[in-house]
Amino acid sequence: MLNPLGCFTCKSRHSRCDEKKPVCGNCLRLNLECKPSDFIAPSAWNTIFEASSSTQPETGAAAPLPIAPSPQASVLEGPPTSTWDVFRSHMQGLGLDLDDSPPMQHLLYSTLPTPGPTPDKPLPSGTVSLNPETAFLLQTFLQTVARWMDLFDHSLTYQLKVPPITLTCPLLFHCTCALAAKHLALARASRNTSWTPISQYHYGEALRELIETLNSPSRMNPSTLLTAINLLSSYELMGSMGQEHRRHFLAEVSLIKSYSICARSTGLDRANFWIYVRHEIAVALATERPLLLSPEEWGVHWEDGERREDVLGNHVLWLLARVINVVYGEEANTSIGRAMRNDLLQELEQWRAGLSGSFIGVPYGDNDEEGFQRIYFTVPSAAAAAFWYHVTYILLYAEPVLQDAAYIPEIQRQAMKVTNIAISDFPDPVRVFATHGLYYAAKHIDGLAQKARVWNILKDVENELGYHTRSVVKRLQDLVEQGI
Repeated sequence: MLNPLGCFTCKSRHSRCDEKKPVCGNCLRLNLECKPSDFIAPSAWNTIFEASSSTQPETGAAAPLPIAPSPQASVLEGPPTSTWDVFRSHMQGLGLDLDDSPPMQHLLYSTLPTPGPTPDKPLPSGTVSLNPETAFLLQTFLQTVARWMDLFDHSLTYQLKVPPITLTCPLLFHCTCALAAKHLALARASRNTSWTPISQYHYGEALRELIETLNSPSRMNPSTLLTAINLLSSYELMGSMGQEHRRHFLAEVSLIKSYSICARSTGLDRANFWIYVRHEIAVALATERPLLLSPEEWGVHWEDGERREDVLGNHVLWLLARVINVVYGEEANTSIGRAMRNDLLQELEQWRAGLSGSFIGVPYGDNDEEGFQRIYFTVPSAAAAAFWYHVTYILLYAEPVLQDAAYIPEIQRQAMKVTNIAISDFPDPVRVFATHGLYYAAKHIDGLAQKARVWNILKDVENELGYHTRSVVKRLQDLVEQGI
């Protein structure tokens, strides 16, 4: 019988707890978070039942009871806590320091192992074994996070090409399981806490596999490695968002530069590049700083008359990234900066002039009490692209300070349009990515009721999908208290 006074982590794993403080022996050995137990512990069966009935993908199968990490799993002494730690240690072993300024001077091909098998050459099979829990996590990834990744990728790379690789690559296997388990743990968190130690276990295993991969050139596959880094970055960003995450992108930038991955790459490399771009845009907006990988280095090529919504969506992200670098760069409020803003406004309108009919949102229903009205788009990626088009206008007019009082009516109009899209019935990928732009709509929109409406949209995303937004809401509420 389990000790009723043991920690919550051991109870959720059905393990005997030795009650050592502040970290029990099991949690110390497995590098898990040792969470104190409530006096009345929730039932694990009830936890999983609620999780399966409220947040699991529509697969027709109930979520299995989480299985405790293998007691035989060893933990490295002083294990790394993030991908940043792993890459910094790797670079230091080569006599380099990613903390140097500027860091890009060290990002040479020679700093990373020579690549092994090409992406199309399968790795040896049989390296991953499944159980009911990990199979459920892989299916959860496919039905949730993979769809978020494919927002601007109509080829559905993360839904079609990544899953088969996870069955032959332990690194991707643990990355995928970690991210899926964290999604389950954070979405409606009060019901899914039993997934937290599972996500931490797979995250730790993924970091260990990453270390072995970097130290074994024969195992190196640039496409697979960048996929793993994207998944680990998603894991790290899902539960928090702040200044410390900016340096984590040094690992991805080093891979992208070392292996000449850019917007013109194909297949998995192309998908990974644009996912990296979205990650860095999210952190750049959260920290109000320029991007590490300059848009001038992206290697973009845009065709006149382009009709694909995903390509046009990536195009507007390229414009957005350039705008971020201007408004949060050194010349933001200079005459040169103002000229650059005007040029970008013209480019933004040129992009809009070439759009297809799928980018035309159709209003439906009556205006609500705050004056918002829902908008219908036939293609979700077009809705996301339209959303960022309006956010980009707000940045150009109002960040980091209002450029001209004459812009105020237009800023209000754009903020209303951003919120109209956000309140509409769109798939989860659109809702997740939109959280980073909603901050600017709520910051600049007039009226406390309108601001509160956006706060609630952000809170719903975290409560339902587990994607971190509370720090964004806190920043917005602080601005109101300061009278800004």
